[in-house]
Amino acid sequence: MLHRFRWFVIAFSMVLALAPFAGIAAAALLALVARCEINDAAKNACFAFGADLQPWLSSLSTTAVLGNITLPAVAAVLMFWAVVESAGLLFRR
Repeated sequence: MLHRFRWFVIAFSMVLALAPFAGIAAAALLALVARCEINDAAKNACFAFGADLQPWLSSLSTTAVLGNITLPAVAAVLMFWAVVESAGLLFRR
């Protein structure tokens, strides 16, 4: 039971850390399909699928800023988890 929980914590931490970068991938894929350019400095209209996608592309491309928060937070959680696991190993023996 505890073995599964360990792997769940590690997998959940990695997904949480990498989730903001999924926005960049989605924006890049959407821009590629719609043949648009992602540019935050100049707001160019990007009409595809009957709508202007530029606000969506701009929002999705700026989600990577959240990586500045999630990556250090997840690193701290994983380091704390490593300390807990090490203490558990020491006290078991």
